[in-house]
Amino acid sequence: MAVRAKDVGADLRLVEQADVTVSQSEAGPVDEGCDWRLLYEREVVRAEAAEAQAEQWRRAEIAARSELGSLKGIFQANRNKLIEARDEAAAIRRASKNAVSLQEEVQRLTELLAAARVDPGKRSTAVSLRMQIAELREENGWLRERLSESLGSDGSHGRGKGNRNALAERSRNRGELIKSLRTERGGLRKEVTRLNRELVRLQGRLERQKAQSESFKATIRTLHDEGVGLRRQLRYHRDQTDTVRSLSEELKWLRWNLQGSEARRKKLTERIVKLRANGATLSSLPTDEAAQLRNALRRSRRQKTTIRSLMRENARLRKSVRVSLQRRQTSDVRAAGLRTRNKELSRSLSDKDVELRKALRRSRRQKTTIKSLRMANGRLCKAVHKSKSRKEALEAELAEVRASRAVLSKWLYGGGGEQQDKPRSTRRRGQQRGAPGHGRTQRGALEERVEVHNPSPAARVCAGCGQAYTANGSEVSTLVEIEVAAHKRVIHRRRWRRSCGCADFPREVSAPPVPRLFLNTPYGTSVWARFLFERYACLRPLHRVAGWLSEQGLAISPGTLGDSVHRFVPLFEGLAQAILAHQNEAVVRHGDETGWRIQSLREAGRSPRAWLWTSVSEDAVYFHIDPSRSAEVAKKLFGAATRVQWLVCDRHSAYASMARELDGAVILSLCWAHQRRDFIHCAAGEVGLTQWCQEWIVRIGSIYRLNKARLAHHDPGAGRQPEAFTVAQQALESAVKRLFADAERELAELADGAPQTKPLSSLLRHREGLCVFVERPQVPMDNNAAERALRSAVIGRRLSFGSDSESGAAFTAVMYSVVGTLALNGIDVRRWLEAWLGACAGNGGQAPPDLSAWLPWSMSESRRRALSRAP
Repeated sequence: MAVRAKDVGADLRLVEQADVTVSQSEAGPVDEGCDWRLLYEREVVRAEAAEAQAEQWRRAEIAARSELGSLKGIFQANRNKLIEARDEAAAIRRASKNAVSLQEEVQRLTELLAAARVDPGKRSTAVSLRMQIAELREENGWLRERLSESLGSDGSHGRGKGNRNALAERSRNRGELIKSLRTERGGLRKEVTRLNRELVRLQGRLERQKAQSESFKATIRTLHDEGVGLRRQLRYHRDQTDTVRSLSEELKWLRWNLQGSEARRKKLTERIVKLRANGATLSSLPTDEAAQLRNALRRSRRQKTTIRSLMRENARLRKSVRVSLQRRQTSDVRAAGLRTRNKELSRSLSDKDVELRKALRRSRRQKTTIKSLRMANGRLCKAVHKSKSRKEALEAELAEVRASRAVLSKWLYGGGGEQQDKPRSTRRRGQQRGAPGHGRTQRGALEERVEVHNPSPAARVCAGCGQAYTANGSEVSTLVEIEVAAHKRVIHRRRWRRSCGCADFPREVSAPPVPRLFLNTPYGTSVWARFLFERYACLRPLHRVAGWLSEQGLAISPGTLGDSVHRFVPLFEGLAQAILAHQNEAVVRHGDETGWRIQSLREAGRSPRAWLWTSVSEDAVYFHIDPSRSAEVAKKLFGAATRVQWLVCDRHSAYASMARELDGAVILSLCWAHQRRDFIHCAAGEVGLTQWCQEWIVRIGSIYRLNKARLAHHDPGAGRQPEAFTVAQQALESAVKRLFADAERELAELADGAPQTKPLSSLLRHREGLCVFVERPQVPMDNNAAERALRSAVIGRRLSFGSDSESGAAFTAVMYSVVGTLALNGIDVRRWLEAWLGACAGNGGQAPPDLSAWLPWSMSESRRRALSRAP
């Protein structure tokens, strides 16, 4: 306690007292003649007692904090155990589903093996598989019972640990059994595939043998026809040879007769010459000799005539003989060719005969195979009938896939929206002529840096007379500049030393240290605020944020930024919980989910697929990332509502399961935009359904217009609505009833399997959830608010490929919740982050205990204006 020197008199006297414990209240009022030294000692005693009490309270606080830390550790361990138990339950559920699918697969493989005539050992293996699957299902039921008992009991940790060990042991056994079942299933599939391939190969071989047999038959017929033609030519050649032989013999005979006739003609000529030489005539000769001569002469004349005719005939015969010789030569050549060809054909026929005999032997050997193939053909005919039915189902699936392909192609390469073609407007784009403008934006909060620019001294002197110019006002213009650069704050804390001899006071004093967000780090709160703003508000990946900071003059590695993320969790986790608690008090909320990736799950042998859930109310946005898409996650977001809430969502089954479990605490209002999308997808790829789709889109659009006209006359705070609202309400109810009546009528007229059946059935099946907005005007018709809230998160997912760890994913959801809530309320995120981190640094690196001044719905209006985007 400090005592001023002017309050102490010069006539102070010492009071010898060993222990002064009397307070001022016990000593009574202080008069003018009191002892100031005694009062001083009493105050010193009181100060020391207060310091001891403060030290005791400080130790109690340290003990309480340590106890709180241990309780937090116990709570975290229990929560981890609960998460592990839930994961085991989910694994058991998945295993049960896998067991059912394995049973169906084993049944199908058993039928295929029976059709393929596999040995009975394999069929007994299938029977054993079915028995093992039945045992597995019984064990799965037991595991479920034990799991429910372990989760529902609050007994000792040892028994829970034993149950978990038993569950883990049985889960490992179940995993090994599933692996063996899958291995056996793979072997059976390979066996069936091999039998099918063998059957196809034998069928192809049989077809090739049939084709080869037909080709052999055609070759034999061709060779037979060629042999018949060769025999015909050989007979003709033999006839020609006989004719030539007879003509040669006749020619020899004619030559012999011709020679005899020539000899007789010569003798007769010689005799006639002798007679003429002797002068004798026929009359002077004796009668007999004259008669002989006359007869000889007549014979000679006849012979001449015969000789002439024979000579002509001989010439003709010679000519025919030459022709016959030429023909014979030609025939000989052709016969030689035919003999050669006949030999070649004989050799080829012998080879073909050998081949045909071999083929015949092969065909005989294959008769049994053909018989078995015929039997297999009968079985295949049955399979063909099944394939036909499957083909019809696949054709229907193909039509659906084509429609899905058209939808996906539109999503990938088409426009981003689902608006239909509209007539083009004649209005020109941009500012219309004559319309009032908004003027330049006023930026009064910007810092002004005045710059004075003067001409050079030489320019301020008249070049003619040398007289100096005089000042004549100035021209003022404004340029808006921006400057972002890192800088160092060098803080000098001056120390002041005591110059007096008072031993009861501090020897040196100095200014308190500048608050730091994290100890042993050289970075201030503005750096961390900029990092969080760039990472979670601007959606930049970690490496790009580090690169941007390096470009601004602050070289910092991505690893430093990534390792600092876990330090922010206790600073922002309370804000996210406060946002969720505020949403639990809302009347209307929106819910939706989209895909996310957690890379560390892949390293643990699990699927990296996770889900980003969102909950949107009128003034708050909350995100949650979870590897599951079940109703349990939906209950975490919407199950703690303090009042009856209307949840606007899509038709995901998790919301319906959650609503049934909560038993009326949450009422689902289904989205009309998703229902409208069903009609668009139904007409995708089907040109004939375009007109039908347009008609239904127009009907749904009329519902939107009537609801908008109704909301224009709705007053939420009024107890009784105006007459115009009542008229609009009746028109809306009539239109909705007419729409569902048309859907029922068209669905009754459609044939089975028509593509229009799916959207109409969905419309009628979800009628209750789609009609919630009719009775509750404050409930929107669609879930576009949640989809708009997910848009920035999806952009961040595409830029950073999700999260590396589960803790990083949890902090990402927390920051998305805080940033989304601030942006929804028009608060400058960067300015709020700098103020919030500064308050955390001033509180010793911890979040402020009172969050009301930092939440948009509880902060003061002046603070909101100070933190808003447009001050």
